[in-house]
Amino acid sequence: MRKPILMLVMALMVPNMGFANDPYPKEVCKQIYDSIGIFLAIADKAWKSEDEEKAIIYSKVAANYATVYGVTCKP
Repeated sequence: MRKPILMLVMALMVPNMGFANDPYPKEVCKQIYDSIGIFLAIADKAWKSEDEEKAIIYSKVAANYATVYGVTCKP
């Protein structure tokens, strides 16, 4: 379970690293921002169901997306 999630995160982030100096279009930034909320909601749900490992994974993914958002979308 853990390995496919990490592979997905890497697949989404690696192609985008080459564009880090250029701001993303607003549509992409909105999708990244919305994804942060989704991952946090999943992490919260996992935390409440006492699935700590899943909660940690999704909260880390949300943190990574927040970093990407902060670097590429915020002026």
